[in-house]
Amino acid sequence: MTTITKEKKQEIIENLRKDLKEQNGLFFVNFKGVVGNDFKELRGTLKKCGAKMIVARKTLVKLAFEKEKIDFDPLLLDGEVGFVFSFEDGVKTAKAVDKFDKEEKVAILGGIYEGKVLTSGEVKEIATLPTREELYSQLLGTLSAPVSGFMQVLQGNTRELLTVLSKAKA
Repeated sequence: MTTITKEKKQEIIENLRKDLKEQNGLFFVNFKGVVGNDFKELRGTLKKCGAKMIVARKTLVKLAFEKEKIDFDPLLLDGEVGFVFSFEDGVKTAKAVDKFDKEEKVAILGGIYEGKVLTSGEVKEIATLPTREELYSQLLGTLSAPVSGFMQVLQGNTRELLTVLSKAKA
């Protein structure tokens, strides 16, 4: 175990506090046994989701939680814990973490989403929800369906008129 200076500890706590203020989802994963390439792949996937994973001592995270008035003790988490901060779409980040959990590269331990402390099962449930982009596309499809249907009806009448006129001409 390496020794960290008091100044470095304070810097880590302040960085954690900054991330805690900006996050819209925080997930805890046990990364014990994750090899270098898998760790790199995980971090790359999280970056694409607008998220990042921080590995810090649980005691320092606890201090940051206390200063931000988050009622959760990270010392209760078992193993080597990574803290995944989501800054864009929490559901998308949960899906990414769940994918690595299914591949048995990490183990989901829980999280905090919309101010609520979650179990690992609840994080997996969030991962089944549609992402923001999927919801937007569903909404767009729902909004455009009546217009599309109306256009088909109008085109159908025009087509039938042309068919009648062409038969009358013959």
